Amino acid sequence: MSVAATEKQPKIIEIARGLNHVPMCEDYERMISGMMYNPLVPALMEARHRARGVAQDYNNLDAKTVSYDKIYDTRMDLLQKIVGKVGSGTFVEPPFLPDYGCNISIGKDCFVNFNFTALDTSLILIGDRVQFGPNVGIFTAGHDVSVLSRRKFVEFGHSVTIGDDCWIGGNVTILPGVTIGEGCTIGAGSVVTKDIPPFSVAVGSPCRVRKTIPSAEEEEQDPNNPYRNMVRADREE
Repeated sequence: MSVAATEKQPKIIEIARGLNHVPMCEDYERMISGMMYNPLVPALMEARHRARGVAQDYNNLDAKTVSYDKIYDTRMDLLQKIVGKVGSGTFVEPPFLPDYGCNISIGKDCFVNFNFTALDTSLILIGDRVQFGPNVGIFTAGHDVSVLSRRKFVEFGHSVTIGDDCWIGGNVTILPGVTIGEGCTIGAGSVVTKDIPPFSVAVGSPCRVRKTIPSAEEEEQDPNNPYRNMVRADREE
């Protein structure tokens, strides 16, 4: 069970300054730092309202009106209005359900399947070439066990980081404060409650490491690896 931070996190705030659409203010800095904050201050309410509108545009795009060879560019233009940062070659299938949107950074060449829910109270930092199955939920928002804190309607959030080249299986839930190292595979249906070290295959609720695997560079050196000489298959969304 995570608890609220007691002071601002300069590194998190500095990353946020490089994202688009952020409502930079005192309450926002407290929110992304993991401190207790009031989600009903006007700046934060406006930011969430904005996210609902641009996400609706994204999710309601009529694919029948866009040819298959134009759908990637069309969706990328809309996606850039939602998230704080997104790399080239990334595609997110609708519906995409963010809270703020601006607190999400997605690297290049990622693929996110249907029904991705992102409660980005704090930052969600996704590396390059990460693939998500359907119905993945990343939750940075947290609440104290104190009943009075809920009556006061205060909450907190801790950032989530996913390294390069990860595969997050369908119906995975990732909880606040988790870091998943590069090259990991998280099995379908897992609930990730703690950090997962790089190049791990992990599964379960709570999610636990079952084995470690070689890096891509190590695989390249293996003459028996079946993927060494395969030509990259470029997606054409």
